[in-house]
Amino acid sequence: MKTLLIDANKVRANVARIRERAGNALIYGVLKGNAYGLGLLEMAELLRNEGITRFALTDVEDAVKLRENGYQEEEILMLRSTTETDFIEKIVAYNLVGTIGSQDAALALNGIADKHKTVVEAHIKIDTGMGRYGFVPGEIDKIVSFYKHLSNVALTGIYTHFYSAWNSERITRQQAARFEGVIEKLRSKGIEPGLVHAANSSALFRFDFCHYDAVRIGSAITGRMPTKFNYGLQKVGFITCPIAEVRWLPKGSTVGYGGVYKTRQPRKIAVIPVGYADGFCVEKSHDSYRVRDTIKYMLSEFKRGLIHKKLYVTVNNTQARVIGHVGMLHTVIDVTDIDCAPGDLAQFEVNPILTGNIPRTYK
Repeated sequence: MKTLLIDANKVRANVARIRERAGNALIYGVLKGNAYGLGLLEMAELLRNEGITRFALTDVEDAVKLRENGYQEEEILMLRSTTETDFIEKIVAYNLVGTIGSQDAALALNGIADKHKTVVEAHIKIDTGMGRYGFVPGEIDKIVSFYKHLSNVALTGIYTHFYSAWNSERITRQQAARFEGVIEKLRSKGIEPGLVHAANSSALFRFDFCHYDAVRIGSAITGRMPTKFNYGLQKVGFITCPIAEVRWLPKGSTVGYGGVYKTRQPRKIAVIPVGYADGFCVEKSHDSYRVRDTIKYMLSEFKRGLIHKKLYVTVNNTQARVIGHVGMLHTVIDVTDIDCAPGDLAQFEVNPILTGNIPRTYK
């Protein structure tokens, strides 16, 4: 059976690197997207055992799942600003920390908390360029009014999100300056904004100027940041699957859809029931249409074509080349020089967030 194998010791080593880099800053473990594909409950338990007891999520049902599975005392910050009644009701019912990024969201959260005769914690979100949730820095008077007049909301923090920390120090510094400008204006009016946080994984490891009171870390826990360097982090998660069949193909045989690969001599091949439906040979599509980005993508693809980048799968501690197109649920590899048999495990390098419903196994 195919499984996503997760080495808990690698996660622990990554947490140690994160803690070393964060210094005195508090750490939020970001567990959105099923903990970046590694399993929500499993990762929450592992992080809690490593002393991380603050979590950040986007979907409120994930927060409910944590609360109902024994995470009663941990702080859970919801990263979505919303007026959705059901979402806010769960924030109140499960003692979550909300995000306020608009006047409507503030009034909705305050109103539902008032209905339940309780006070709810929340953080203010500042939009310094991400363009999703948050107040723009020029709305300082509105932000001040919330700190002063929301009777059923305790504002205990303020944050922003860096959108180019993985590739641009200049842009990140500009965002940090806008954010710090808001903090300074609040303090000049006698308001203590609470816990200040902004750095994501890339910002934590690339820069020293934006760690503030806390950092929000997701991809660094998995060792899969979108940066050129790994900063001593280890990649977590790969698929293992038994070989289904081993056979010889005669010279001139084609392999895979389109017949793009043809054997020049007899080759021994192994067939493994893992394909792109499982996340193998899948990557995030290009979604930027600026001229400079389009040119960069084109040059990258041209270079890839010239180099004829090859895919490999590991079998019995040996790399085996993928031949032919990767299918939806099958991959063929050349094992002519590898001693292997049906049932031997093959190991696939994948991004866990793309692996769908493959069972997770921690070791």
